[in-house]
Amino acid sequence: MMRWLLTYADMITLLLALFIILFSISTINKVKLQRLVRDLGGGFNSQDAINNPPNGMTTSATKDDLQAMQAQLQSYISSNNLQNKVQTKITRDGKKRELVITLLSDKQLFESGKADLKPFTKTILDQVYKQLKSRANEVRVEGNTDNVPISNYQFPSNWELSAARATGVARYFVEDDGLAARRISALGYGEYRPKFPNDTDAHRAQNRRVDVVILDTDAATNAQGAAEAAALAGGN
Repeated sequence: MMRWLLTYADMITLLLALFIILFSISTINKVKLQRLVRDLGGGFNSQDAINNPPNGMTTSATKDDLQAMQAQLQSYISSNNLQNKVQTKITRDGKKRELVITLLSDKQLFESGKADLKPFTKTILDQVYKQLKSRANEVRVEGNTDNVPISNYQFPSNWELSAARATGVARYFVEDDGLAARRISALGYGEYRPKFPNDTDAHRAQNRRVDVVILDTDAATNAQGAAEAAALAGGN
C-alpha cells in the first residue's frame, strides 16, 4: 500500500544531491552580487546603474588600461631602439591620469624648422593608433619648441611651428589612421612649456617635442568605443 513512498523518497534524495552539487560548484562573488542587486534596482527605478560600481567603489580598469598601452608601446620602443626618439610616462593632471607619449622632434621625427611628417614618424604614429583604435580615450596633441626664435613666411614664431606640428599629427591620426575627429585636439605651446631650461643643446633637444597625451577615461566608455570601432571595421 505504501510503495509510492520509496519512489518519493528516491526523488527527494536525488533533488537534495542535485542542490548540494550545484552549491558546491558555485562561487559567491560579493561584488558581482552587489552589482546585480544595484543593476536590478536601477532598472526598476528607471535609473541607469549599469556603469556605476557597487558601494561607490572605483574601478582600476583605467589604471590597468593606461599601463597596458604604455607596456605595449614600451615593448615596441625597446625592440626598435627608439629610446632616444620616443618616451612614455604616466602622469596625473588633477584627479585624472594621463599617458604621455613624447616624440622628440630634434631632426629625427621632423626636419628642423618644418612641420611635415616624415615616413618614420608616421610609422610610430601608426603604432600609437593601434593602442587607440579599440578604446575610447580622448587624445590631446601638444606641440613644443625650444627658445631659439624662428621667423619666416610660413612660421612667424615658435607658436605657429609648434601648432603646425601638433595639427599635423592630429590630422594624420584622423585622415590616415581613421581616429574619430571628435576624440582629438591639437595645441601649440611654442617655447613656453619647456621640460628643461634652454641652457644646453641637450636640454633644447628635449624641449623640441610633440606630446601625444592619452586622457583618462572609464572602462564603460572604452567598451563603448571598442564596440563602435568593431562596427566600423565590419562596415568597411
